[in-house]
Amino acid sequence: MNILVGYNGGEVGRLTLSLAIEYARLSQAFVYVVTSMEGGSSEKQSDIARAEQGLEYAREFFNDAGIQCDAQQSVRGLSPGEDLVAFAGENDIDHIFLGIRKKSRTQKAILGSTARHIILKAPCPVTSVKFDLDTASNTELLKGRKILVADDEPDILETIEELLDMCRLDTATTFDEAKTAISKKDYDLAILDIMGVNGYDILELAGKKEIPALMLTAHALTPDNLKASIEKGADSYIPKDELANLMDHAAEVIRARIQGKQGQGAWFKVLKPFFDKSFGKGWQDQDRAFWNSFDDKYGR
Repeated sequence: MNILVGYNGGEVGRLTLSLAIEYARLSQAFVYVVTSMEGGSSEKQSDIARAEQGLEYAREFFNDAGIQCDAQQSVRGLSPGEDLVAFAGENDIDHIFLGIRKKSRTQKAILGSTARHIILKAPCPVTSVKFDLDTASNTELLKGRKILVADDEPDILETIEELLDMCRLDTATTFDEAKTAISKKDYDLAILDIMGVNGYDILELAGKKEIPALMLTAHALTPDNLKASIEKGADSYIPKDELANLMDHAAEVIRARIQGKQGQGAWFKVLKPFFDKSFGKGWQDQDRAFWNSFDDKYGR
């Protein structure tokens, strides 16, 4: 069986790849991932480079899942709709998966609908996929994400693997392992212990690659470490007592980053009662200027 994914990156592209992987597993299918570009003067060099970067992401996505995949750009002077329909006919495609981006009515009228053309003209069934951040569940936000988890406690790593089984996880038990992983790969999120793996040093490396980071700690659960995590650019600081709710916290980090925000404080509002109980009355008074500034920026 052959599957075709019409791929153009972004959040809807990630969900489309994830759905195609599930279908390919069930049907033992071979998957073609195609980014269609008309070519000629209409294409910028930066668009071509971005498309290839996206296809490399797709190749890694399927390789991690153990699914055979051929990811390619198709440039032959056709509209994307015409191109994908032709590709489906030429390669005996049995099912097409297609991500649909939100467009205004005016855009649809002027540009036409690639999805509509494919659905009407394709020689096989077509499954369309949409992504809407306002209604996306936490599972949808995390599905297929590439996440690095650095912690020196094997039982914690095992628990995180179970909690985030919808993600693609790389684990590291030392700073050197985490450093090597970050140098070789791009991640959607890093979940970092502070004490056992030099988490702040990993946080610095993640920041240089604009990888959002969630600090998950037990032994470094202090007001000073909470403040330091915020100052050093962590998107969230979660006590291991909150491990059972890790999916929710991780999804909140991803949601904020999609919105162009970082460390927007939603996690702090949720965990403020826990910090009050753990650190004692007046724990913010020692650094009142810092916390006043934090409250002014994010609110309570």
